[in-house]
Amino acid sequence: MNRPTRRELYEQHRKYIEQEGLSALIDFTENIDFQEGVFDAVSGKLMTPFPPEPADLVRLHKLIRQRKSFTILEFGVGYSTIVMADALRKNQLEWESLKEKPAVRNRFLFQLFSVDADAKWLESVRKRLPAVLTNHVHLSHSTVHIGTHNGQLCHFYDAIPDVIPDFIYSDGPAAKDVQGNIHGLSFQCDERTVMPADLLLMESTFLPGTFILIDGRTNNARFIERNFTRTWEVRWDREGDATTFELKEERLGKYNVLGSDFL
Repeated sequence: MNRPTRRELYEQHRKYIEQEGLSALIDFTENIDFQEGVFDAVSGKLMTPFPPEPADLVRLHKLIRQRKSFTILEFGVGYSTIVMADALRKNQLEWESLKEKPAVRNRFLFQLFSVDADAKWLESVRKRLPAVLTNHVHLSHSTVHIGTHNGQLCHFYDAIPDVIPDFIYSDGPAAKDVQGNIHGLSFQCDERTVMPADLLLMESTFLPGTFILIDGRTNNARFIERNFTRTWEVRWDREGDATTFELKEERLGKYNVLGSDFL
């Protein structure tokens, strides 16, 4: 069975896109018929910007709205940055409408922290970001270096935003952004899948209820699942090419709360 084209996916999700006003933030028809080659995403030579992926962006927006997320950490910027910031803005409007707001131990309510290794893409997103969303977004640049986790080849961002997110979206870095080699092995090899291990470094400090979405990158998602040590509910959406993780542990106390507890 042939996979739907971007144009067909756009038509499938058009109602939600228009209902949420996302078409005013992103031109979903930009490069809509562009067909990338099998190595385009990892070659480092792609000249045509990837067009928006309607299904992926709608899924992100819905999840953040349904979960009423407070703070988001994004690895790899793009159209996703705009969509997630819009969802946070709407979550904040609902939060502000509450007559009584519970105490939440969070200094970064309704803020999105995005890190990327490619200064070009960061600048592109900065220029595309609608003014109404700029107060919700913090963009940062970081180099990425090869490393190991328990003797397994992987890589790490050198500077991760210092926050405790309740929602994490992982769609970066690109393999070509990973610097260095170990015993001659590098991520400059087109056939080698990306293997970010930042989530493993951070796992011990995640709060119960933390939700992670890994976009594609199934080999990496399986690596993360095998090496996580806490109690996670993991779901692989084969058709949607995404893996989700939810930290299923007893809450730490009255301040360990989620937005969905109140809205």
